[in-house]
Amino acid sequence: MVYVKRVELTNFKSFGGTTAVPLLPGCTVISGPNGSGKSNILDALLFCLGLASSKGMRAERLPDLVNNAQKHKGRSALEASVTVTFDISDVSRRGAEAQREDVGEVGEVGEVGEVGEVGEVGEVGENPKSKIQNPKSSEWSVTRRLRVSQQGGYTSNYYINGVACTLTELHEDLEELRIYPEGYNVVLQGDVTSIISMNARERREIIDELAGVATYDRKIIQARSTLDEVKDKEDSCRIIQTELSIQCDRLSQDKAKAEKYQLLKIEFIQKQSWESVLSWRSLQAQQEKLVAQVQEGDRNFSDFTTQLNTTNSQIDQKTTELDQLNLRVKALGEEELLSVQSNLATQEAERKQLQRQQRELEASIQESTKRLNQTYQEIQQYQLALEEAIKSHNVETFHGTSLQSERDTAQQNLESSRQAAAKIASASEAWVQQQTALNRQMESLLHILEPQRTEQAQLQERNTQLQELISEQSQLIATLEPELTAKQVECVRLETEFNASTQPIQNLAENLAATEQELQIQQDTQKRLLQEQRDKQRQLDKLEAQTQAQQEIQGTQASKVILQSEMPGLCGLVVQLGKVDPKYQLALEMAAGGRLGHIVVEDDSVASAGIELLKQKRAGRATFLPLNKVKVPRFTQDATLHLADGFVNYAVNLVECDRRYHDVFAYVFGATVVFATLAQARKNMGLYRIVTLQGELLETSGAMTGGSSSQRSSLRFDNGEAGESQEVANLKSRLIDIDRILERCGEAISNLGTRTKTLTLELTEARQGRREQQLYLEQLKKEIKSLTTQLENTRSQLSQNTQKFTSAQSRLEVLNRELPEQETQLQHLRHTLAELESSQTPSEWQQIQAIIKNQEQELQQRETALRDVQQQLKNLENQQQRLQEKIEESQTRVIQYQQEETTGKQQQATVNSQVEELNNLITTIQANLRKLEENLGEEKKNRDTAETELRSLLLRQQQLQWEIEKLQETQQKRREDLTALQNQLRDLGAELPSPLPEVPNKVDLEDLQKELRSLGKRLQAMEPVNMLALEEFDKVQGRLQELTEKLETLEGERTELLLRIENFTTLRQKAFKEAFDAVNENFQSIFAILSDGDGYLQLDNPEDPFNSGLNLVAHPKGKPVQRLASMSGGEKSLTALSFIFSLQRYRPSPFYAFDEVDMFLDGSNVERLARMIKQQAEQAQFIVVSLRRPMIESAQRTIGVTQARGAYTQVLGIKLQSSDH
Repeated sequence: MVYVKRVELTNFKSFGGTTAVPLLPGCTVISGPNGSGKSNILDALLFCLGLASSKGMRAERLPDLVNNAQKHKGRSALEASVTVTFDISDVSRRGAEAQREDVGEVGEVGEVGEVGEVGEVGEVGENPKSKIQNPKSSEWSVTRRLRVSQQGGYTSNYYINGVACTLTELHEDLEELRIYPEGYNVVLQGDVTSIISMNARERREIIDELAGVATYDRKIIQARSTLDEVKDKEDSCRIIQTELSIQCDRLSQDKAKAEKYQLLKIEFIQKQSWESVLSWRSLQAQQEKLVAQVQEGDRNFSDFTTQLNTTNSQIDQKTTELDQLNLRVKALGEEELLSVQSNLATQEAERKQLQRQQRELEASIQESTKRLNQTYQEIQQYQLALEEAIKSHNVETFHGTSLQSERDTAQQNLESSRQAAAKIASASEAWVQQQTALNRQMESLLHILEPQRTEQAQLQERNTQLQELISEQSQLIATLEPELTAKQVECVRLETEFNASTQPIQNLAENLAATEQELQIQQDTQKRLLQEQRDKQRQLDKLEAQTQAQQEIQGTQASKVILQSEMPGLCGLVVQLGKVDPKYQLALEMAAGGRLGHIVVEDDSVASAGIELLKQKRAGRATFLPLNKVKVPRFTQDATLHLADGFVNYAVNLVECDRRYHDVFAYVFGATVVFATLAQARKNMGLYRIVTLQGELLETSGAMTGGSSSQRSSLRFDNGEAGESQEVANLKSRLIDIDRILERCGEAISNLGTRTKTLTLELTEARQGRREQQLYLEQLKKEIKSLTTQLENTRSQLSQNTQKFTSAQSRLEVLNRELPEQETQLQHLRHTLAELESSQTPSEWQQIQAIIKNQEQELQQRETALRDVQQQLKNLENQQQRLQEKIEESQTRVIQYQQEETTGKQQQATVNSQVEELNNLITTIQANLRKLEENLGEEKKNRDTAETELRSLLLRQQQLQWEIEKLQETQQKRREDLTALQNQLRDLGAELPSPLPEVPNKVDLEDLQKELRSLGKRLQAMEPVNMLALEEFDKVQGRLQELTEKLETLEGERTELLLRIENFTTLRQKAFKEAFDAVNENFQSIFAILSDGDGYLQLDNPEDPFNSGLNLVAHPKGKPVQRLASMSGGEKSLTALSFIFSLQRYRPSPFYAFDEVDMFLDGSNVERLARMIKQQAEQAQFIVVSLRRPMIESAQRTIGVTQARGAYTQVLGIKLQSSDH
């Protein structure tokens, strides 16, 4: 936790020399007698950190902060300084940890889905742009030195860790430590009182500062400044545009005239040359054909007229039919058809995505089913082999039992023969002993040899089995390793794609959040502007209604009706017929009163007609002044008035008007005179009707009229009409701006809404794709884990089997070396015994020995057969064990494949259900679409047919009209030409030009001559012509077009600036509301703790918080609800302290300092305040100056301050409450 570790004061106020005050985290109370200088420690904090002015530190000027004793020592310059040292070890530790984390994260690859949040604001020192992050030391110090010269001048310097800095730089660094100049880190004695005594608006401005309203105000002011510049440019451009438009209109006329003149001139010259040629070529042929053509033209005209009438009736009929068809098509839902088609396309796209997922699941299920069937086949084969092995085992077991019985019988027979041989042995004991010794050696050797033979056979069988197992396991490993490698590569690829998809999704989410936030701001602005528009419109309607009612009362409404009628003989209103100097305007308007609205007409007949008009329209009443009947009151102007103090002139002399209207103004003003001031006019009161320049009116009867002139008549000399008030003009201007802003805001909302939908769709698709990747990746990891486990088990078994095979092979090699030697030794013993028996053998002994030998051979055969059977049984048991293991392993795989198949089928069922739902929905939509298309199809076809027929009829109508017009012109020309043809033939031959010009074949002479006459007249009538207008018009038109485009750009910029201002206003209100709600919530909880009551913050006008005040409403325990002004002193202090604590909680800081804030509280309230501070001290450092015992006892440590005999302030000691500091 950051906290103030030490405060060093040098020659600061009551501290002489250098005094260091050590401080620790938690709650520290500074106590001492009055005047000892304990509050100067808090002043030192304010002074050093630049948190208050000199008056805030109880000094008139900064030099007053220097210790008084230093001033009397006669030094050339005095100096005071304060150093505040902060412990920022937490910042150092967090910075080092952040560095280690940054280094540790380099090159590491996180697991799937581990994506850190972006944009979060950490604690102090975690901002990458912070100047205090990763400090070299755990301490951070601020020093301020104040140097005062003998002349009274002074300099003040700030230092951070000994490096000079500005106050702005210091405040920027302090803000990183969450210490704010406008905050309540240090609460002095007067701060609580100021909150109590300040008005509600000032109290609300505290919330403004916390909410950062000033920032938005600066932005609004800057935008308004730019708006004014744009408006000035726009006004300037409009003036130029008006001038260019006038010039362009004039040049347009000149250009059109010049172009027309130029074309006519060229045409006239050309056709003059044709005239001579065509005259003598065509006159003869035209004379013969002209009569027939005239007759044929009349017949054609009659036919064309009949056809045109028929076509017109058909067009009317088709037009009515087409209108009915259009209404029917629209009623049948053409717009609904487009909406249904769009919905169908969306659902079909979603179905395609599900069908793709369905195919993937189907392939996965088929693969699992294939593996499952293969495993079932393997289990079946293993079970068949196991059954065969069990059957063979049972057969061999039965065979072994039989052989064991036979061996026992042979062994009994051998023992009987040996007993008989023993009886015979007495006859030849030496021979027998030798024979017996040989037999014993043979038996002993056979006892060693037979187990080894058995072991050799078993080892050979075991090696064969192990070789088969090793081969199978090696093949399985060779199959599993490529499969595992492929899946691992696929897993790495998917993980890379999965991790790579994180940032785009996060960017989409951030873009969507920013767009939604901007959309919300625009919507809030639109909602606020709509409400303002409704309020302004109601206000405007109310003002216009009041204005209209006032006009009706004053007669101006009736005057408007008369003026708008434009009846002959109407001259106008009295106020329209004269001009007045502005400095006399108010006086003359007050003197004339309602007569300014009288209507001046030429004679009384016009007045009578006007009265009748007002009666017909019920437009009210009006007074008419006929010029032929109005009588002027006769009076003689008093020459002595020119000598009166303050006299200006007679009112009628101050009006400039046409001579014919002089009697009208004489009637209006009469003998009214104008004085400068009321005091000067009072000297002549009663003698004349007087009006002053300020509008006071003094009648000859003694009546005096005057006062405020805010409700002046709308009839004024400056405009002559009933003008609207400035308030109405402002409302209309604001409503126009609101309409423009709402239009732009609507476009922005539409664009942002479209963008939001697009981003939402993209984000949903991206997240869906990411979820599919994640599911597939998890499934792949499970398969890799299963394959890895299977591969490891197989490798372990292969290693064990290899070791067993190596051990058995070694033992088999030993047996293969030893058994031949023992076989050779046994053969030698048998040969020796055979020689012994052949040398001396009684017949009986030889017989018994032969019997014994046969029996031994038989016994040996029985034992060999029995060992073979036992070995076969053992082999069968091993085979059964291996088959059983394979069956169990296959069954395990079966369970795994079944689970995969079940999971796949469940997912397939879900997808199938979704596809089925979509199919049903698409079917429904297609049915609706077909129904709509069927309903619309026939009607649209009928409508198209009707439109085609109507176009054909209109084309036919146009053709007929053109033919009729053409025929009429032709007939008229034919008749004129027929009359003049004979006269022209006589004179034409001598007038032919030489050489003859080329004349088009289709040119008609009569038409040509007529055109020449017409062209000559038109050319003569058009002169003079400004031919330079051809070039000047294009230049002016280009400039006007550029200026129009510039105006459109400026208008767009102006609308954008207005919208930006409104958005800033919305954000400003939103920021204030958030801060107010948070502080209000804090105030309610803190006040409940401090006073055992309840309280809340209240705005005078919640709808317009920036034009209202903030009230602290409290309900102390056992008392009614009160506002701050009606509370007792202690209650006010508790309420104000609750407000301060709520502000601190809204914007927390690492330390707080209170200066005797408990001085107005009783003992119980001091205890509550002490508990609150002790509780808050767990989160921040508290330095409290107090003389109250509960506050001192609740502190963790106490600093004693004293000042003996007028000496310097001294810190006597520190008393710790607990031993942990």
